[in-house]
Amino acid sequence: MKRLIARSLILMLCAGAYPAMAQEGAKDEAKKAGEQTKEAGKDAGSAAKHAGKATVKATKKGTRSVKNAVTGDIVAVCADGKEHSGDNPGDACKDHGGVKK
Repeated sequence: MKRLIARSLILMLCAGAYPAMAQEGAKDEAKKAGEQTKEAGKDAGSAAKHAGKATVKATKKGTRSVKNAVTGDIVAVCADGKEHSGDNPGDACKDHGGVKK
């Protein structure tokens, strides 16, 4: 009789602990999935930010080309970091520290 009671108690303890352990594992996996989703969102935001910056740079460069074609002036980026126009890059930046390298 003692053995039957002992076996029953062990069986009940094991049966009760297993679902709780399975639930803990599921919670951990859900938490990990949420963290990975959050990281993926951050990466997507970062990629969009860089794509926007590249678009702005390309637009400025294209605008500069059109302006040069229309006005006939050369626009150069000088050592002071600003754009200046003239007949050639040297003339455009002669009073601004030279052409940026």
